[in-house]
Amino acid sequence: MKTRLAKIAYGAGNLGTALFFHTIGAYIIFFYTDVVRLDPKLVGLAFAISYGVWNAINDPLIGYLSDRTRTRWGRRIPYILFGVPFAFLFFVLVWSPPLGGKPLTTPSHFGTFLYFAVVIALFDLFYTAVSVPYISLFPEMYEDIADRTEVSMYRQVAAMVGSVLAMATTPVIADALSGRFGRLGGWTGAGVILGLVGSGAFLISLLGSKERKEFSLEEALPFFEAFRTTFTNRTFLAFIGANLMICYIWSWLSAMVPFFTKYIIEAEEKQAGFLFLAMFVTSMLLYPLWRRVALRRGSKGTLAVAVPLFVAFLLLVLVVRNLSQALVMMLLLGAANSGITLIREVVLSDVIDEDELRTGRRREGNYFGVNAFIERFAMVLVGGSTALVLSLSGYTPGVTPQPPSTVLGLRIGMVGLPLLALGIFLAALRFYPLGKEEVLKLKESLTELHRKKAEQLELG
Repeated sequence: MKTRLAKIAYGAGNLGTALFFHTIGAYIIFFYTDVVRLDPKLVGLAFAISYGVWNAINDPLIGYLSDRTRTRWGRRIPYILFGVPFAFLFFVLVWSPPLGGKPLTTPSHFGTFLYFAVVIALFDLFYTAVSVPYISLFPEMYEDIADRTEVSMYRQVAAMVGSVLAMATTPVIADALSGRFGRLGGWTGAGVILGLVGSGAFLISLLGSKERKEFSLEEALPFFEAFRTTFTNRTFLAFIGANLMICYIWSWLSAMVPFFTKYIIEAEEKQAGFLFLAMFVTSMLLYPLWRRVALRRGSKGTLAVAVPLFVAFLLLVLVVRNLSQALVMMLLLGAANSGITLIREVVLSDVIDEDELRTGRRREGNYFGVNAFIERFAMVLVGGSTALVLSLSGYTPGVTPQPPSTVLGLRIGMVGLPLLALGIFLAALRFYPLGKEEVLKLKESLTELHRKKAEQLELG
């Protein structure tokens, strides 16, 4: 089970997670604002409510249900196997508003607003049903930091490939298909192609997935006790405070890069893909280096270096003037992003290990589900930030070039909000107690606990 090939197969599933997530994060606001021509305020509202608040309920619920699920295939695997077709279907529908192939002439069109709000919520329901059980397998299958950082490298390389496909090829595919199917049809075609790739990656992950029987047979905590225990875990609360700010910084950058490309550096829309590609190239290349940093400094220490470095490089938005300079900035951002993506879920795995020592149960689904729920609030913040920055800057859809005041407003918004988020991140990390030495002691106790559980299974 722990062969390198199995680790790589499991890690491949993260391509699907990243592809779906980043395609939505990077282009859905741009698509409905600039292509569909729906009012930016309605786009921000639908995105914040349906993809952020309302549908976030699915994340902790599905995580909890997967902890309680008992089948001959395990707790997590059935969700991945049977949820993938539905995730694919609604992903395609998100990019297929029924407009007859033409953009809106009435920006405040309520039917399009309602369609977007409903379909994006249904997509995330099934995306959650696949992605939360998938990531919940990670800390169960791999326990020590050496294995976790190795598998995390495979997972994050797959995620970078998925992110490149999402961010770099989405506008290219849409543009290539637009000549034959129209601009709206080109985006629908891109949704079909990328949806097939992402779904296939999740199915490949099943080849490297195996659940431990001693954990599957444990009796799960009752519903209210499970969530009470999770939300009163101070270690977890510190983590989600820091992690929410990471997700907001990422999501805000992803949402703004298309605007940055078209209106600040005045490049072609499809050039946004090359900016994302530059960022992910350095991220992939530097994973071995950041793994050495993590083994030396521990998971918390690594995160404390990588996130401030990312925001520091983002300050270059204030001075970048052309595509070449923007590419250099994204290469630097990728160097810092490598450390963040490698270690972030290892940190949460440490939290789950600590919880098992307190409760006696493996509750990956509950923790990853609640964490995903919290992460969705980054989308709420992005939706509000988008409406705020675009409105205050005087942005007008489709107008090129934008007035200098609008360009300045976009630059300030792209930098100022992440600086605020960094301050909150650092404050939250101060309360996170699991440094390198604490994690080493935790692993010793956990190894003994797992030995006892295995013995009880054999005796039973």
